[in-house]
Amino acid sequence: MQSIHSKAALLALGCSVSLLVQAGPLDQAQQTLQQSHREGAQVQRNIDQLDRQTRENYEEYSAILRQADLVEAYNRQLSRMIDDQSRELADIEEQLVSLAETEQATLPLLVRMQAMLEQFVAADLPFLLEERQQRTERLARLMDRADVSLAEKYRQILEAYQIEAEYGRTLEAWTGLLSQNGSEREVTFLRLGRVGLYYQTLNGEESGRWSKAEDGWEVMDASHNWSIRKAISVARQQSVPELLELPLELTGGSL
Repeated sequence: MQSIHSKAALLALGCSVSLLVQAGPLDQAQQTLQQSHREGAQVQRNIDQLDRQTRENYEEYSAILRQADLVEAYNRQLSRMIDDQSRELADIEEQLVSLAETEQATLPLLVRMQAMLEQFVAADLPFLLEERQQRTERLARLMDRADVSLAEKYRQILEAYQIEAEYGRTLEAWTGLLSQNGSEREVTFLRLGRVGLYYQTLNGEESGRWSKAEDGWEVMDASHNWSIRKAISVARQQSVPELLELPLELTGGSL
């Protein structure tokens, strides 16, 4: 009986040893498999990381290409703008040369126009003489100023001529001092365009006109007092315009 038990124990022990011997390679295989899984997972992570890096690099490359296209398009546009500006600068230079030539021809003409206007005022009927002489003197000073453009000089010369031309188309009356025979007295002056310049005393009893031939004032016959008074009334818009009969000196000039 004891012998049977001993044999059974020995058999169980042998089986345990056999199982232990068989369990060693299995655990090792499982460990190897787990290690392979871990290594595979790490490889997959590396692959994923490389894939992300590749996509990022591609996106960055695409962005750089788009930026390069934009820069190239901008450079082409800039080049066209530079070419256009170069043509404009060349055109401006030509205009400046032409303007300089124009100024060389125009400025002496304006100076002559101012001198002619000054001579005309001096030879014309002596109305508003101080105002008109100041205008021509101011124009003379303007011609010598370097800080005033040629266009502005021309504009003011033209304006002065227009003012003088307007005098020839208007009827005007005003009160002022008449210097005659070394004395002054207040009278009413009457200007008929630039063909006649008259005066009449405030009481209406004496009338006269400017004589270019005599270069001075001459008293008119009293028969003209009424026509002069009527003309003064029309000039001051105190009566309706009507046909005026005024004595004229036929030696007058016009602008």
